[in-house]
Amino acid sequence: MESRLGRGVFRYRESHCQQLPIGRYRWVSAAPPMAVARRFRLRPFRRILLRGLVAGCLALVGPALAGLALGLPALGEPSPTSALPCLGETRSLILSSGMPYTPVRLQGRTGFFVVDLGADGSAISPPTFLPGRGSAPRPMAGSVDRFEGLEFFGPWGPVRLSVQDHSGIKGPIPQAGLIGTDLLQGHVITLDYARGLLHRAERESFCSEAALRLAGFAPLSTSDYYGTAGAPLRCPAAPRRSGCPNIPTVPVRIGHSLAVAQIDTGNDDGRHSPSVNINRAWLAALRAAGVKPQRWPEADLSLSTCAGVAEQVWAYRLPEGLALELVGSDGRAVRRLEGVTLFLKDTPAAAGRCGGIGTWQQPAAQLGASVVNDGTLVVDPFAQRVWFRPGP
Repeated sequence: MESRLGRGVFRYRESHCQQLPIGRYRWVSAAPPMAVARRFRLRPFRRILLRGLVAGCLALVGPALAGLALGLPALGEPSPTSALPCLGETRSLILSSGMPYTPVRLQGRTGFFVVDLGADGSAISPPTFLPGRGSAPRPMAGSVDRFEGLEFFGPWGPVRLSVQDHSGIKGPIPQAGLIGTDLLQGHVITLDYARGLLHRAERESFCSEAALRLAGFAPLSTSDYYGTAGAPLRCPAAPRRSGCPNIPTVPVRIGHSLAVAQIDTGNDDGRHSPSVNINRAWLAALRAAGVKPQRWPEADLSLSTCAGVAEQVWAYRLPEGLALELVGSDGRAVRRLEGVTLFLKDTPAAAGRCGGIGTWQQPAAQLGASVVNDGTLVVDPFAQRVWFRPGP
């Protein structure tokens, strides 16, 4: 997971809310509603009217976000049934800063967790849970990272959550943690961004290929890179000295140059969307294939690493007419995106132990969250593939 910019999808206007093409609703101004009330010096009864208007608009988004904004307790209630019942159980999914959040209960407290396919370990940030009775979640006695009382599609036994501080991640929703593939790999997971739904299905009851194709989905292979616990993974592009990160990774193409790319739903690329992180091996392969990315120094970044040293990331633009393609199982483009920003990750030696595509010797990439967050993404660890349906 990477986070570059705290930028949310919910904005406000003092007069009304606006329906999105995908069927959700949002406010469309830059200031919170009560700030609008103070700015325009509204009388008390008009402030009450404004607050009611906000509640009505948020109610259309879903009970989870309405609960966040107005302090209601009904968080995590399922949203309306999907058109495909075979996708399984359903709960709320909220898009904020380009990333998919879902409300999670832990030890009686509620927090919003990113559903992060780019992380093979889950994490918790106790200080950023929503206000509530009792203390913030605590690990089990004698442990620093094992927690009891998780409720995510039902109750769980003790789980391992890396304790982190996400209070510095800015956005309309406080990030209380992330759900990584260690907690997702036992089921088929569907992120329906268009409807604001998160689904979880058992292998035996999941949709047939025919049903998915009829619904407009196309498959992409994650073979050797993502599977259930204990599944044999080879990760051909990753360094042999390291274990395979269990992250959905699919074929991608620019021009005639092929690589593999991790699907990182926790990579907020809102500043320059859509964007893709690439390694030096793919940059060399692109140039050898006649693709000449153009340097864009104004967009260069400096990222922190697990080793405490900074990693300089160099920005490039694709030449006009070229596009990033997600390559389906039949070799055709499932998604084609022009105007993509490429960020070259050239991991310094001091941060080599942190892993990531910058340490890989074969052409590889890491997709920004915006590459998939307008459609529906199905992640099937049993068949080692994902299905994707672009949004409207």
